[in-house]
Amino acid sequence: MHRYLADTFAQIVFSTIVGAFVEIVVARLTLGQSAGVRLAAIPVILFVGRPYGIYRDWLFSMTAGNSSSLKAAAVDTFANVSFQIPIYCALLAINGATVSQIVSAAGSIVVISALSGRPYGLFLVWCRKLFRVSGTPR
Repeated sequence: MHRYLADTFAQIVFSTIVGAFVEIVVARLTLGQSAGVRLAAIPVILFVGRPYGIYRDWLFSMTAGNSSSLKAAAVDTFANVSFQIPIYCALLAINGATVSQIVSAAGSIVVISALSGRPYGLFLVWCRKLFRVSGTPR
């Protein structure tokens, strides 16, 4: 249960901040549209927060043996981009974003996800420590 809470909490907090920034500043969604996307994301995150943590942990286990900072950054970046983009596009579509807004936001979020992959991984590790979860890959 601690893993579920830690992973879900981390994803809600991090995605709210980063997602709202991209939606409002880059994709030019209105504040109302962004709020809708962020609110719609919460139930989705309640469902996918822990599976993302499992996916990330699995990717780390697949690359075991080399514990370099570069490897950790690469794994976190790949995990973030490959897991989040399809979910994000679906949320935008459900909340009335146009195709051009979805393309703009998704294109931007690929870059943002790549840049935020490692910071999110570190934030997730910190949240897991906060929730007293052991055995977390860095």
